[in-house]
Amino acid sequence: MSWTDPSDVTDAWIGEDAPADPIKTQTWIDKAEREVKYRVPDIQSRISAEAAESPARQDLQQTAIDVVVAMVTRVFRNPEGIRQANTTTGPITDSVTYGGNTPGGLGLTEDELAKLQARTQGAFTISLIPPTSPFSPDYVGGVNLL
Repeated sequence: MSWTDPSDVTDAWIGEDAPADPIKTQTWIDKAEREVKYRVPDIQSRISAEAAESPARQDLQQTAIDVVVAMVTRVFRNPEGIRQANTTTGPITDSVTYGGNTPGGLGLTEDELAKLQARTQGAFTISLIPPTSPFSPDYVGGVNLL
């Protein structure tokens, strides 16, 4: 089941030359969603869990759609995977540099991956409040035995 529709890509497109072939767009959407599922194996179960809540939520699904749209857009904007392109018009040269390790490639950025991964807490915490303090969650009584 695909989260993203080709219209999500074309609706978010900025500028000219939006993808016109919905079949090709869906092919790249499917590839991007497989990459997301590979990198974040529990994403579908988390999306389904949000949908089962009362009231139902779609926060993670909408974030996944945003990430897939960004991934597909990068591929369509730079299909040749060019790192830098220069265009000269008269005496003016314009340069465009594409970022990332694989410009135009189908991949997740670190920021996109972080948005999709479950938030986890650290391995442990250390409380600097002694258990004998009335401010400690482990404090019992009001009796000072010392």
